[in-house]
Amino acid sequence: MMLHLRIGALLVATFISAGTTAKANEYWQFDSDDNGITIYSREHTDGLVEIRARMFTPTSYGAFLTLLEDSDNIPNWIDNASHSRVLNQISATENIVYTQFTAPWPAKNRDMLTYSEYWVDELGFTIKIKSAPDSYLAEQKGYVRIRSVAATWELQKLTNGTTLIDYKAFADPGGLLPIWLINKLSKQSARATFSNLRKELPKYQQYSHPQIKE
Repeated sequence: MMLHLRIGALLVATFISAGTTAKANEYWQFDSDDNGITIYSREHTDGLVEIRARMFTPTSYGAFLTLLEDSDNIPNWIDNASHSRVLNQISATENIVYTQFTAPWPAKNRDMLTYSEYWVDELGFTIKIKSAPDSYLAEQKGYVRIRSVAATWELQKLTNGTTLIDYKAFADPGGLLPIWLINKLSKQSARATFSNLRKELPKYQQYSHPQIKE
């Protein structure tokens, strides 16, 4: 089990694009709306874009967090994620997580180290994710380390029985991939991840979470 974020993408710039660092453009630009999943993007740095994905779906906060903490199931919904595990549980709500991503040939596989923290307040449920130092785990052979990760999950319950899931993320996938391809893949990966998330969430609605008061 693990508190994830995460956030994966083919080469991960992919699913990890949107953040809390300095922004070249403060305004989100609509990209697409398909099957209830809306994707936005905005300029970040060096031509890369941040990604925002939103959808409405029935879920409790506890069920959502239980899904995120189910490490074995991560590859079934986070696009291109192949492995994930908690390296260090700092507190009941804070974790250091290591995640690997599979990339198609000839690109190299990616991995990342992230620090994550979650909380519930009057606004809803929030998870903040950012890069963790390599001191937790040295770079691994055969993997390019993803840098500058910054992501946020925000959930808000609505009166009609559904929950708004809003994900923002940014990451530098490293390597020599062309920027236009990174940006294209990031949008595709975010949509695939949200589509998979919507399919997986019903399996977890029976679960509560000891750290979450609904």
